[in-house]
Amino acid sequence: MVKLKFYYDFLSQPSRTLYIFMKKTEIPFEPKPLSLRQGEHLTKEIESLNPFKKVPFIDDKGTVLIESVAILRYLCRTYNVADHWYPKDIKKQALVDEYLEWQHNNIRAHCTEYFRYKALWPLKTGQAANIEKVTILEKRMTENLNLLENIWLKDKPFLCGDEISVSDLVAACEVEQPRIAGFNPLVDCPNLTKWITRVQSKFSPFYKEAHEVVEQTANEYKSYVCELNKKNINNMAKLIFYHNLLSQPSRALYMFFKKAEIPFEDKVVDILKGEQFTPEFEAINPFKKVPVINDKGFVLTESIAILRYICRTYNVADHWYPKDSGKQAHVDEYLEWQHTNTRGDCALYCLHKVFWPLIAGKPVNEQRVAQLEKRMMITLDLIDNVWLKNKTFLSGNEISISDIVGICEIEQTRMAGFDPYANRPNLSKWKMRTASYLNPYYEEANEIVEIYVAKYNKKYGKPSSKI
Repeated sequence: MVKLKFYYDFLSQPSRTLYIFMKKTEIPFEPKPLSLRQGEHLTKEIESLNPFKKVPFIDDKGTVLIESVAILRYLCRTYNVADHWYPKDIKKQALVDEYLEWQHNNIRAHCTEYFRYKALWPLKTGQAANIEKVTILEKRMTENLNLLENIWLKDKPFLCGDEISVSDLVAACEVEQPRIAGFNPLVDCPNLTKWITRVQSKFSPFYKEAHEVVEQTANEYKSYVCELNKKNINNMAKLIFYHNLLSQPSRALYMFFKKAEIPFEDKVVDILKGEQFTPEFEAINPFKKVPVINDKGFVLTESIAILRYICRTYNVADHWYPKDSGKQAHVDEYLEWQHTNTRGDCALYCLHKVFWPLIAGKPVNEQRVAQLEKRMMITLDLIDNVWLKNKTFLSGNEISISDIVGICEIEQTRMAGFDPYANRPNLSKWKMRTASYLNPYYEEANEIVEIYVAKYNKKYGKPSSKI
């Protein structure tokens, strides 16, 4: 005798419904399990049987049906099953139909959407669900579960009367689904609790067999949540660093964090697209600039203050910002001087020669650029002849945060077609020492500089001076 072929996956609520029903009513079938998570329902072979590529569906000696409620009605009419499952009495049958039609856009729709959004998609993608969206879906689902509790089961042992029907099995399998996502549908629902216990008992042992996958996937989701929580805890433990490597101070902090092995969460702000002006970023830094750090709720917006804070707070080598008062003072000496000298002059030169004309779409003011270049060259000469006259690094014979700050400001001038190291031997040697010490992070952070240098050279030729 040719058996009905049943294509299913127990992760699907209607698949469980049909499996339990056919087992309970002793309808002979050939099981054809398909793994939805492995995409076995998407093969050409399955598509030829069910063009919707979903489960469950049946092939009963050539009669293919793809909708579970239609399949239940067909089985009740075609096979020798007890009348209470889908009564022949027109009124009793209408009451069963009443629930089966109602449930599509209510219990099934809301339990399914909640399960998919909160558990299934995160399990598939590894991305946490949006809490706001989950809250909305849970509220809708709870409202529908309350309708089961207070209307459908108000004064009846089963959904459609005093006897169990296919509507009870359909409903029970749907109500079980949100448990995968860590939601208990029976809390504060005494009618629902007693009803589902009756349904489970009526379909034992097949109900438990079909729902083992619910327990397994629920445990998988619990493990996923635990791992996500661990990840979140680790991320919370990390300093959050908002930056863009076009910014000199951003590069300085990036290289320092990497070299000093400070754990941080990378948050790139696209300043060319104006992301620093968004309300979200303004809430972090009302000055609307990068870099910024958020260290477990402690926010700092000035790069030099950030460097000092990190050196005091994290376990970094003493040479970066020495505890010795005299040595620390020498580092501070350069850091204070550079604001209106190295940083002020180099940054203004680049802004006037390249970035502001580019942003405004206006020609370069050559006279203003020549004035700024003259001032900048005086500053660079001071670094070459004073700061680096008898020292390996800016603040002594060991590298410090002052060197990282200095090198990033000086390198910026190359983006405007200027060679700051020409005819400055001390500066040139210092640059090589500093870059070598900071590598590979120096090259990584300054890759953006090289890109802009290449663009400038392609457009204007080799570096030149207006003086």
